[in-house]
Amino acid sequence: MSSTLLEQTRSNHEEIERLERLIVQDLQTEPPSSRDRLVQGHRVRHIIESIRRNTEKLVETYEDKDGAREDEIAALGGQTATGTNVYNAFYDRLKEIREYHRKHPSGRLVDASEDYEALLKEEPVIAFSGEALGALGLKVGGTLQQRAERLFLTKHTPLEKLDKKHFAKPPHNGNQNGDAKATQESETAKEIALTEAKVKKLCNLLDETIERTKQNIVKKQALTYEEMEEEREGEEARAESESDDEDDQIYNPLKLPMGWDGKPIPYWLYKLHGLGQEFKCEICGNYSYWGRRAFERHFKEFRHQHGMRCLGIPNTKNFNEITSIEEAKELWKRIQERQGVNKWRPELEEEYEDREGNIYNKKTYSDLQRQGLI
Repeated sequence: MSSTLLEQTRSNHEEIERLERLIVQDLQTEPPSSRDRLVQGHRVRHIIESIRRNTEKLVETYEDKDGAREDEIAALGGQTATGTNVYNAFYDRLKEIREYHRKHPSGRLVDASEDYEALLKEEPVIAFSGEALGALGLKVGGTLQQRAERLFLTKHTPLEKLDKKHFAKPPHNGNQNGDAKATQESETAKEIALTEAKVKKLCNLLDETIERTKQNIVKKQALTYEEMEEEREGEEARAESESDDEDDQIYNPLKLPMGWDGKPIPYWLYKLHGLGQEFKCEICGNYSYWGRRAFERHFKEFRHQHGMRCLGIPNTKNFNEITSIEEAKELWKRIQERQGVNKWRPELEEEYEDREGNIYNKKTYSDLQRQGLI
C-alpha cells in the first residue's frame, strides 16, 4: 500500500514522529558511564540523520515539481479527463486495496514500539575511515581495531621511530599527472584546514570543561594512595545512596491519592469512597471535587460560602446540593416569594396625597387623618 505518493508521505511523517519519540525516550535515561554516554550521543546523532533524510523527502514531495502529488489528489477526488466521477474513484481504490491484500494475505501487523528496546540497546557503528592515518603516511587498510591501534602508536612514538611496516608503500607509477596531484593536495589541505577550524571551535565551546578536567587531573595526581582510596569509597557510597533513592521512588501508575504514611491508598478504598468520580461546582468557579465525601463537605467551606456571598444569597441548608448559579438564584427567588418579601403590601406601599401635595403611605395617612392633622 506504500506505492501511492500520499501513502509514502504519510509513512515519512509517521517515521519522523516515531524517531522523535525514540530520541526523547533515549535521552530520558541517564547513561551510567562515559562510554555509554558517548554511545548514546552517536545513537541520537544517527537518529537525527534519519529524521533529516525523511524531512528532505517530504520537502521534495510537497514542492511537487512534477505535479504527481496534485494529480494523485485529483484522482482521489474522482477528477478525470472526462469529468468528475467519485464512485469510479472509490471502487477503483477499493479494487486496488483488495488486490493488495490478495497478494499479501499473511501480512503481519507491526507495532511501531516493538523495535524501541532493540534500537535503544543498539550500539551504532562509528565509521573510522583512516584519513587522521593517510595524512601521516601510515597504512589506512585493515579492520577498525587495526587502524585504531596503528593511530595510537603515534601518540607517544615519533613517526621516524615507528616500524616501516606501518607505513604505506610509495606508488609504483612515478609519472603521475602533476596537475592532478596538485589538485588532490589542495583538496587535502582544505579538508585539514576545515577540520582544524572545527576542532578550534569545539575547544572554544568546551574551554571551561577542559579547564575543569585539567584541574581535576592535577588534583588527583597530587593525592596519596590513601586519599585516592578514600575518594573512591566516597564516590561508591554516593552512587549507592543515589541508587537507594531511585529504589525508594513510589510506583503509582493509577495516580492514587497519598495516605497518612506517604504511600498510595489501597485501590479498594479509592473505589469505596468514589474518589474517581468528579463533581464540579459553578458557584465555586467550576472547581472540581473528587469523591462524594469531599463534594458534600465543600458546601460548608470558605470557597462555596464566598461564592454564595458574591451572589447575595445566604448559605443555608436549603441550598445544599445546588451547584448551578441559575438554580441558586431561582431557589432564592422562590424562597423570598414564599416568605412574602416580594408580596404587595398596600399598608406600606400604597401612596396617598394631602391637599398640600405631601405623599404618605396608607398607614401613615390613616393615622394622621384620625388625629385630625390632615
